[in-house]
Amino acid sequence: MENPEWKKAHLSLAGAALFAIICIGAFSFMDGMSGGYAIAFGAFFLALCGIAVSPLFLRRAQAMDAILEGKGVFAHWSYPLHMIRETAEREYHDYRERNRAMFLLIGRMLVAVALFFLVFVSDGGVATGTFLLGFALLLFIISRITPGLARRRALRAPPDAYIAQNGIIFEGAVYPFRSFMMKLDGISFQKASGKHQPALVFSFTQMIGLLIVQPFDIVVPVPAGEEDNAGKIAGLLGGEVRGA
Repeated sequence: MENPEWKKAHLSLAGAALFAIICIGAFSFMDGMSGGYAIAFGAFFLALCGIAVSPLFLRRAQAMDAILEGKGVFAHWSYPLHMIRETAEREYHDYRERNRAMFLLIGRMLVAVALFFLVFVSDGGVATGTFLLGFALLLFIISRITPGLARRRALRAPPDAYIAQNGIIFEGAVYPFRSFMMKLDGISFQKASGKHQPALVFSFTQMIGLLIVQPFDIVVPVPAGEEDNAGKIAGLLGGEVRGA
């Protein structure tokens, strides 16, 4: 299995460097009141985002390398394709709803600030407001596209799950239990109930910016015959067993 997190870390740093150059260029070679300040502000914000998320990808890359090398691995499960499809579809709908809620929160703030510049700021207000509206539109497009990309990645990823002492790998993605701006809050083994198959549920929280906390769950199906082992793993990681 390849480790795509190193590529993401390198891209985030490269993006930060590119936007830093754009920011400096906008301040140095453009009239601020003719849109230079708006471009510099946007580029500076994007450069900070690239710098901020790079430690996240670096930590994920290191954790994924350790798991793939077998360090502290409790279980390695492989799944039939129909189970992968069912899981990918469920996660696609959950991801889309999370993105919708997050965009409503951030998008409203961007639109409010943009309208303030358009209505109340005379010098450069139109350029800045237009830029912020365009940035909000870009975020909307990204929020709609990323769930589909995640579903496609999950369907193409190796049908394996790794449960380790420092994190999990599922559907080709790694989730460290403790990382930059993300941590594990709890784990539980959900026994089979009705149409629901047994699963290990890993509950995480991730910081979005400085004030927004986004909770999310990673549900790892437990193959037949691995229920007892899954319960032991939950206990080793300080979790609990739920269900009848």
